[in-house]
Amino acid sequence: MMRVLIIDQCSNSKSSPRDSVVFDAPEIDDTSLDALRSREDVVSVPARKLYAGRQQQYVSNAVDSLRANEHSVDRHFISAGFGLVAENEELPPYNVTFADMAAAEIESRAESLGIVEQIRNMVSSESYDIVFFSLGSDYYRAIDLPETLSVLPTETIGVTFNQEEVADQYANVISIPARTEQAKEHGTIVVALKGLYLENFAGQVANKTSIESIDDIAGFCTTELTTQRNLGEFL
Repeated sequence: MMRVLIIDQCSNSKSSPRDSVVFDAPEIDDTSLDALRSREDVVSVPARKLYAGRQQQYVSNAVDSLRANEHSVDRHFISAGFGLVAENEELPPYNVTFADMAAAEIESRAESLGIVEQIRNMVSSESYDIVFFSLGSDYYRAIDLPETLSVLPTETIGVTFNQEEVADQYANVISIPARTEQAKEHGTIVVALKGLYLENFAGQVANKTSIESIDDIAGFCTTELTTQRNLGEFL
């Protein structure tokens, strides 16, 4: 059985209940999460349901598949509104994204939300086999990827996307290209590709495909399941 951690990100596309108020950053920053959720004009939903982007939908499929095959999966989102949130944490609808912020603003808001410290504690204290960082460039900045990878245990494999320069510094970290060229090859769009990669990975694992090396993980992500492969187990 594998222990997998997926660090996903919030999406611009959110499945917000029509009868709920939607918050902006100033309202979120001035009020506690519990207080926001307790308002009568708020309908909170689990983070997994709130984030309705195509990447997030693919990742949800991957999570369900891995769990159905008895692997342990923890999934958290990096939220520009609320910081690091678990997939089942109830959130009120909101309209905040790191994609709308300059670099300095991202770093400042991430610090105020305690994102880097929480991520560091999570990846360093838990004995995961694989940690997927399914993030865009703004969200890599929000978690301070180099700082985060510096505390990743050597026995844990870290999977990043479009982060070759950083990943090459670590023997246990890979970066998988997920740019326009690869999106066209896989018949999807860039913002969905990382999620599709994780769905591919889960499909290969469900087929009992053996993981022999760190490079196999990249192959699993970039190869859609079409044929039955050799039985095997992870590690």
